[in-house]
Amino acid sequence: MTTQVVHGAFGPKQMMQLREIYERARAVTAQYPESHVANKAAKKLIDAFETVTRSDAVGGRWLSETDPQGNA
Repeated sequence: MTTQVVHGAFGPKQMMQLREIYERARAVTAQYPESHVANKAAKKLIDAFETVTRSDAVGGRWLSETDPQGNA
């Protein structure tokens, strides 16, 4: 899934929600030890997000590239 596909599939509001989920997962990994179940779940989420970014041919970070168009 590339940046273009992600932006085409989700609107600005959904992109902001995905970014918030990503940022909160990062906070959980910083708060809990690696052996904690919350940390393990957060790492799985982060890996899923980062897999999308790594597969992006442009190499941009799609969560930070929200490009709202029109009025929400």
